[in-house]
Amino acid sequence: MRKKGIDGTGMLNLYDRVTGVFNEIFDARLLTVSLFALLGYCTLFTQRKFPMRWMVFVLFGMILLGFVTLTAREPGKARVRFHKGMAGLWFALHGMMVVSGVFHVDWLPESVPLLLCYPVIYSVFASRDDEKTFRSILRGAVFAVMPFLIWSYLTVPVTIGYPGYMGVFYDANCLSMCCIVMTTAAALLAYASFTQRHMKSMIAYALCAVVGAVTLLLTLSRSGLLAFAGVMAILAIAIIAGTAKRPGRLLAILAVVLVLVGAAGVKITADKVYEAAVEDYELAVYNHETYGNPITVPKPEDRKLTMDDLTSDRWGIWMAILNNLTWNGHETSVVEEWVAMDGAGERRFNAHNAFFGVTYNNGFIAGLLLAAYTLLALWRAVQYYRIHRHTSPYAATPLAFCAVFILVGMFESVYAPFSVIGCAYLLVQAPLWRADLSRSSAEAIEG
Repeated sequence: MRKKGIDGTGMLNLYDRVTGVFNEIFDARLLTVSLFALLGYCTLFTQRKFPMRWMVFVLFGMILLGFVTLTAREPGKARVRFHKGMAGLWFALHGMMVVSGVFHVDWLPESVPLLLCYPVIYSVFASRDDEKTFRSILRGAVFAVMPFLIWSYLTVPVTIGYPGYMGVFYDANCLSMCCIVMTTAAALLAYASFTQRHMKSMIAYALCAVVGAVTLLLTLSRSGLLAFAGVMAILAIAIIAGTAKRPGRLLAILAVVLVLVGAAGVKITADKVYEAAVEDYELAVYNHETYGNPITVPKPEDRKLTMDDLTSDRWGIWMAILNNLTWNGHETSVVEEWVAMDGAGERRFNAHNAFFGVTYNNGFIAGLLLAAYTLLALWRAVQYYRIHRHTSPYAATPLAFCAVFILVGMFESVYAPFSVIGCAYLLVQAPLWRADLSRSSAEAIEG
């Protein structure tokens, strides 16, 4: 009987030939260390808002990605079959991004590693035991972000209230993105430790999750809070529905938590809109008293909420993108059409949305392909959890990071090979690429 899927074994064989002797030098026990280095590098440049030239930044990321594959490869010859939909959409999406890079060269550095390097990672990871791989990825994420939080608390006084605590990061949104990666990873590790009766580890990881969640709340980042609430709700519902004997009480507690998070989000939004209204009105009064200009903005107490208020101007940016679609993208990520319409040249914003960002940068074809790939990955993550929820405490890992990527991606441009959220999301994709989700490792091992 013919096996379904695309045989990805050739990637493994080619990889082994290219790396040669290095497969014998590096030890799979170093995987957590190499993942810590990779995710720590991504965290560093999230903290600094990518000050290095993009191409150089991607080059160093590719080197670290190479170390991850070297330390992940285990002895033995594996047969790996990829799911046709996942592999097909991946190569179509990133092939289109490379085509866009032919017209706009700035997009080549990030599209080439996505097209070529991550499928090799998936070949290697798909031939490993999932629990060991997920544990290394999650530990790497926690250990990568925690030093930056300690650095922030030791050097920058904590502030409560608007505009939000940013620690040593470029802005509060950057800190929140790192916090949600660490919090999600720590929560998954705490749950796994609890199910395996490792109580000391469970307490340690639970404390890490609490530190990340508290720091996330201090940032007042609405996108971060939305993603945190969504991911925790998805994880809680999945675990309760899949494993709990008496889910009623747990679901009630979850409902209370979601209400509290929602109330916090409403309060933060109202405070931010009011502060913006005060600034606009004071500027209008100044211009009236100094230059005689009429006051055309309402008083802060009369200000009505708009979609731009609720999304911090993102709605206008997204509408500008939809009104200026091209098949091959644009030269820069700055939405110039919105800048011209807004009339404020210093406010040079990107799409602030992963899906609109790819659509604007690389063309509407790439945007549609990214949406299709993301939905298929989410569906297969749900199926993976359904199949493995009773046998693996890490079964929810792909589902959790799919949710993180989608929810944060609604408000931030995080689809990049080495953004902290993009990298964490991509690393956990490997099991979803298998043609047969019921297997916990490669389809067959020959040796």
